[in-house]
Amino acid sequence: MTQTVTNIMPSSILSHWIDLKKNSRKFLFPALGILSLILILQLGKYFRTPTPPENSSFYQPLTEIPTTAQKVTVGVFAQNIYELNASSNTYYLDFYLWLRWKGKIDPLANLEFMNGVEKWGRTIETAYPEPKTLKDGSFYQIMRVESRFREPFRFYRYPLDEQSLGVTIENAVYSLNELVYIADTKESGYASDLTVPGWKIKNYAIKTLSHLYPSNFGDLDQAKNDSIYSAVRFEMNISRPLSFFTWKLLLPLFVVLFSSWGSLLLYPIYVDSRIILPVTALLTIVFLQQSYSDALPDVGYLVLLDKIYALVYVLIIAGILETIITADWAKSEDPQSIVRVNKLDQWFLIANIVILSGGMIVLLLF
Repeated sequence: MTQTVTNIMPSSILSHWIDLKKNSRKFLFPALGILSLILILQLGKYFRTPTPPENSSFYQPLTEIPTTAQKVTVGVFAQNIYELNASSNTYYLDFYLWLRWKGKIDPLANLEFMNGVEKWGRTIETAYPEPKTLKDGSFYQIMRVESRFREPFRFYRYPLDEQSLGVTIENAVYSLNELVYIADTKESGYASDLTVPGWKIKNYAIKTLSHLYPSNFGDLDQAKNDSIYSAVRFEMNISRPLSFFTWKLLLPLFVVLFSSWGSLLLYPIYVDSRIILPVTALLTIVFLQQSYSDALPDVGYLVLLDKIYALVYVLIIAGILETIITADWAKSEDPQSIVRVNKLDQWFLIANIVILSGGMIVLLLF
């Protein structure tokens, strides 16, 4: 009796394994589709950008100027932008800054560059030793400023990302009820020969803002609601050229992916070559991803290119599994099995193209 049970169990397990392999074709395409759908939906949650905490300070457009405030017209004309460093989120900006005002308060005395860094390396050259008096009785001063600034770059859409480079000017002492900066939108701008290597300049803007701080900074005589200061923000919006994404990042990735699909065009009995191609492609993509990741700062989210790579990983791994499954079918070199493998290869290639196209559309549009 024991011997009979021993003989039956291995045979039943073997028959079950054979049936599972025969039915693997039925599960391969649904599994690939479900896995790709889950991946795209899972990646979709990374499109949501974080909101600032409630206790943080924030800027908003100034809609109403207090009647008690002294008005100061502020203009900016950018000359150069250089040493843009994505890893440190910094850049150097060289620009002309002018102020025009009437009143007793000197807006130059407590002028702050809110996003400036390395104050020791900043150079400011004023055109006049003392503010110039214009014909209408207003005071005027212009200066050339060259300094390093910082912006919190967002790389969610890298390498199709857009960034804003600029300077935010604010007074450190006088609140909104005492002093208001008004942007000189007519005369502000940037030099016609200004370029940022590796980027395209889209446009510029200069805005009149109010800066709300959720703190009285320890001043017991001041209510939190009074911690609002006037500010002017000059920014230049830049974007990466589409050619950078298409030719330098996307083309090498697709060349490697298409080469892995070449295994599906080989005769089924060449099992080694059919497996080596996608495995080699997988290793190559790992190195490709590492090469562009080194140019980015350490961020806690997936960028657009990461999501595209994740989709390609799924397709290549699915291709490796497909070649492993069909390898046993082709071992017998039976004509019927060869035809079966060829049909599966054709449908698998079509499924890969559909999933890649659909995934790219979803990732690029949303």
